[in-house]
Amino acid sequence: MIGAIESAVLRPAQGELHARLQIPKGAEIPHLQEQMAALQEAANCRWCAQRVPILWQEDGVDLGFGLIQSKNLAKNLSGCKEAFLIAVTLGLEVDRLLLRLSAQSSARHFITDGLASALAEAACDAAEAQIKGKLTCKPRFSPGYGDLPLSMQQALLQFLRADRIGITLTKNTLMVPQKSITAIMGIMQ
Repeated sequence: MIGAIESAVLRPAQGELHARLQIPKGAEIPHLQEQMAALQEAANCRWCAQRVPILWQEDGVDLGFGLIQSKNLAKNLSGCKEAFLIAVTLGLEVDRLLLRLSAQSSARHFITDGLASALAEAACDAAEAQIKGKLTCKPRFSPGYGDLPLSMQQALLQFLRADRIGITLTKNTLMVPQKSITAIMGIMQ
């Protein structure tokens, strides 16, 4: 499955935004509306997903792209027979916007970077709603959480063929575009 999300409808959760910017809830954020408008104009929110069976093994779970040894993931998927594998991105133009801002204003870059991270989470929430429809699912679990290694990103992205939506991986396991998220979401029976 592949889909898109209109960036103009995305609204980052205030708590998420304040956490990303490391400021108290309710604190005023300078240039927020201006930077949000620029970010929404730059964003090209896309997602891809695959519904897969969960093959429970003695020493981990297999989601179709290899055995994953993670107690935290196994706990998150407990009781599930299937899962959605998800990749979501805000697109390369957001990276370009952040690069331009880093040369122009460190304050605006910092605000926009935090806002873009919060917007990526909002995009992931919107993609999740489109993907799961009326199904009940467990919370998303991403590489890098708990004991789920980032090193599995490459196999996950290849399995999803995430290059179709523009996501690639550097040698250091960083996703490009930077404001991209991968996740595993158990489908409850």
